[in-house]
Amino acid sequence: MTVKSIIEAFWQGHSTQDIDALKTIMSKDVTWTVVGKTCPIAKTYSGWDGFFGELLGGLGDAFKPGTLNMVVKGLYADEDAGVGFLHLAETATLHNGQILDVELVDVFTVRDGKIVEVREIMDLAAVNGAFGFAEVSA
Repeated sequence: MTVKSIIEAFWQGHSTQDIDALKTIMSKDVTWTVVGKTCPIAKTYSGWDGFFGELLGGLGDAFKPGTLNMVVKGLYADEDAGVGFLHLAETATLHNGQILDVELVDVFTVRDGKIVEVREIMDLAAVNGAFGFAEVSA
């Protein structure tokens, strides 16, 4: 599989919440880093438990069912480097009534046909505002 096709498969599995499909293309030891210092979710999540359990599980619990909307704005891959970028626009209504409305970029590193690392970059002020998080000191 190409880097681009792996990222496309990730997007398909993520958008349909098909965890089994995602596990076929994500290393069991994947690291997913939400880049930043001023938001409680900005940290590195390790392995399937960190990504599927802590990160996605926590977000899933915060969102009102059926309100998450993600739209791909761009997907780029450098096959030789094993790196790709996925640009998304994401909106969701939280149980607290707030609307999360962010654009984000995920930078994927792929080795031996598996996603081994992702760095996610987004507007953490918007995340803090929607979730009601107090900003963490940098």
